[in-house]
Amino acid sequence: MSSILETKHTDLPFPLSLIPRKWTAIPSENPPPFGFGQPKDVPSPGRWTLAFSKFGFMFSFQTPGRWLFRIGTFRYDYSDFYYEIFTLTLKKEKDV
Repeated sequence: MSSILETKHTDLPFPLSLIPRKWTAIPSENPPPFGFGQPKDVPSPGRWTLAFSKFGFMFSFQTPGRWLFRIGTFRYDYSDFYYEIFTLTLKKEKDV
């Protein structure tokens, strides 16, 4: 997690991208307790996610063309196990 804390926000629009991630990241092994759709912060193409936690809500949708839209009062990172407070994303995901 320490390497994550040293980075800046790449998904937030300027000037919010200048905020250090360590100011908004909260380590946690517990994912959001209430989720609907696909339980990930980046759903598969054509899928969506709606999650609720003590930090509020998060909605995420990825188009079949791999455009990701995400908005909410938090985002949970399922690979690095932390909550990010506030999320607003619109970006083209890389093909895998």
